[in-house]
Amino acid sequence: MPVFKFQNDNISFPPADFGDSDGLLAEGGEVNAKWLLEGYKNGFYLWTNPMRYPKWWTPDPRIVLFPKDLEVPDYVSEGIEEAGFSVSFNQDLEGVMKLIQSIENKEEMNSGWLTGKFLKAYLEIEKLKLSFSVEVHKNGVLVGGAFGASNGKIYFGEYINGTEKFAKECALIELTKKLQEENYVLLDLQKETNETIDIGLTEISRTEYIRILKQ
Repeated sequence: MPVFKFQNDNISFPPADFGDSDGLLAEGGEVNAKWLLEGYKNGFYLWTNPMRYPKWWTPDPRIVLFPKDLEVPDYVSEGIEEAGFSVSFNQDLEGVMKLIQSIENKEEMNSGWLTGKFLKAYLEIEKLKLSFSVEVHKNGVLVGGAFGASNGKIYFGEYINGTEKFAKECALIELTKKLQEENYVLLDLQKETNETIDIGLTEISRTEYIRILKQ
């Protein structure tokens, strides 16, 4: 499938159904709040090498978690309890992003890098009250977290990580519980990676994902 090229500032995403299974469907545009939010709205997320043009993906299948289907393995529950973490929500987005940036950006520059431009875009999203973060502390120190965006029914996950064992698991589990409380329909984890934590994750087709998104 050909990759669509965005022209100037015209934010008009192609139909997600045009994508192949890998999901790369569009290239260009800007890394800012307006583009990211419009991408989420149309079933796309940004994933690109910082030294190249922005690339927009809509994979098939999609890795998601229905909050009601949360399943936590015993060893994870025990590890989190022993760690003695404390958790907060939407209190320190910038701190979470900078912590994850310090972890993700240790390797050679690649598509997983968390850039300053992306951080700036998410601070813009925070001002619009559409960001959603979870902060994990241990002994008063930030040791993990996750962040993404929200439309009130779907959480569009971007990054999750931690510097302590079980910190990222704690972030994802507590986030999911919070989404349960607030009657969210779906937690979108984009596509499977080596960092994906299985706590009830499932695959759904792109068609099903777009159907839920458009409800």
